Amino acid sequence: MSSLALMRWLEAAPERYDAGMRLLTLGRAARAHAFVAAAAARRDAQVLEIGCGTGALTERLVAGGAQVTAVDQNPEMLERARARLAEVGVLDRVELVERTAAESDALPAASRDAVVASFALSEMSRDERRHLLRAARRVLRPGGVLVLADEVVPPPGLWRALHCGLRAPQALLGWLLVGAVSRPLSNLPAELVEAGFRVRARQRWLLGGLEACVAVPVEGGGASGG
Repeated sequence: MSSLALMRWLEAAPERYDAGMRLLTLGRAARAHAFVAAAAARRDAQVLEIGCGTGALTERLVAGGAQVTAVDQNPEMLERARARLAEVGVLDRVELVERTAAESDALPAASRDAVVASFALSEMSRDERRHLLRAARRVLRPGGVLVLADEVVPPPGLWRALHCGLRAPQALLGWLLVGAVSRPLSNLPAELVEAGFRVRARQRWLLGGLEACVAVPVEGGGASGG
């Protein structure tokens, strides 16, 4: 079960999105953002962020020294991110772009030191994720990294049962609010390998239901096109 439906509902009112994400992830969203920023941000690194939302991760990336191109398809979210980043005085280090994740391959090849996304892949179909991951591989420079954090299926056993029990009320509420729910990623590392990456580091939270991965392109692996 997934919180996608609730996330979509929160996206309809960006002013409640950050508080909603803290609730949905029991505060672990901030830990995931810290992990992603630590792995991707360094002084003057050129970072592409997919699905920036209200700019919570963007702010952390800039604090780590990065120059960020932050992409989101929701104009209201982008305005919220713009206000947030202006308030902390870092808007000059961010380019905010209204664009779908599927359009990421419009960027020049080998133009970014890192590509990051948090809670974005779980909103996509399998084909959309495949396209995005291959596009990310194409825009990364040699030595670049892909860093992702998202909802995943917990490992089998007690943790999965506990996680499903916690998610059941959330999924029901999501169905009542917007009439749909989706499933977390079943095997994020396998999708990364298929797209031509090697997973370098992983971390999990929320009974194994939230995972972050750091991956690097494998020379000659996967496909470079969409």
